[in-house]
Amino acid sequence: MKLASILILLFCASVHADFDAMVAVTRQDPSMDWWYAVPGEFTPKISTVSSVTKDEYFRIIPFFNKYGIDSNRAAHISFDVEVIRPDGSIDISMSDCEGYSGPVKSKTLLPAQAILNMCFDPEDPYGDYRIRVTSVDHVSNETLIQEESITLKEMTLEKLTASERDQLFFNYATAPDPSRAFAAFLETEHSFFNEESEPIWSAIWFFKTIFENNPYLLPHLQEIYPAGTRKQKRDIILLLSLLGQSELLPRISSDLKTYQRGVEAGRIPNPYDEITTGKQLDMLWAEFFATGTVKPIEQIISALQLVEHLGTLDKIKAGELDIDELEVYRAGMLEAVFQSALWSLKSNCRECPLVFQYAVGILNSGKLEKPVQSCLGMLLKSIANESESQPKENL
Repeated sequence: MKLASILILLFCASVHADFDAMVAVTRQDPSMDWWYAVPGEFTPKISTVSSVTKDEYFRIIPFFNKYGIDSNRAAHISFDVEVIRPDGSIDISMSDCEGYSGPVKSKTLLPAQAILNMCFDPEDPYGDYRIRVTSVDHVSNETLIQEESITLKEMTLEKLTASERDQLFFNYATAPDPSRAFAAFLETEHSFFNEESEPIWSAIWFFKTIFENNPYLLPHLQEIYPAGTRKQKRDIILLLSLLGQSELLPRISSDLKTYQRGVEAGRIPNPYDEITTGKQLDMLWAEFFATGTVKPIEQIISALQLVEHLGTLDKIKAGELDIDELEVYRAGMLEAVFQSALWSLKSNCRECPLVFQYAVGILNSGKLEKPVQSCLGMLLKSIANESESQPKENL
């Protein structure tokens, strides 16, 4: 087993009462935006996993509850980790990892400051592994031993229905499954290009981001390519081109070589430049659904500053402005981008609770410029009002 890193996250959350802890084995992003960027009034969603494949990274995150605090209102917790092979031998052992050290704002569930980022090596045997975590509360002088299990399985190509492939896009942010995404990529029936031969960024950037964050999938792409359908070969060429990994391709036919040159000659928008096009919004939404991180949501919200162009399209339609004038045309296009950002935020806030929670946190941060703050505030208020009138609707 390989330990890629121990990520130390320094964030802050009575005397102890029966020290308690839980251990989450998850594929969720190790930055833990899904925990720390979610405001306190919401309950973060922890998505655990029971099996992985070789070279696939996963996280071991202890959470602590009912811990003691000292006279300085600080908690002091450490933990040890053992990963035990199917035959009972020790695969990896780590001692005195940083559980939590420092002041606490309130007595609440604390994630460990050290997050273990691990994967199984090619030589590790398949089977069921035990993860034993020994947590020590140094204030209350209590020790707690807990075990979780994870199964190392061989990589298989799962057959997904069209509905399952669609749901994967919306569920992936909170419940990542790279192997399932691998299958969805190969089984996608629709082209990754639109009628104007432009990439459908909302689709291909989603898969590009997943493969970029999970390089263990790339050798499996190489294995699939020779026996793949023509569409699969074209899609693999497109994906590897976007990843800058075209050298992984085997010898390809002359017509596909021509296709490859065309793909590589295409311009890739930068979603983190100032937002002026819908393509950037599509890429940012794809990145969010592929990672569950807050950064792309922050960038999408920044597009609300284009509210200054609101009304341009109505004036063009009424004949008050001439669309043939360059500045008018540009202002009209920017209003269209604003409307798209506003609509997509509203739609995804309704469909994905994490989007709504991130947006509330960003609004409450006090870092937004006044026009953006006002626009986002009205948007979130309208969604909250809808929720109150329809109590069964799940934000």
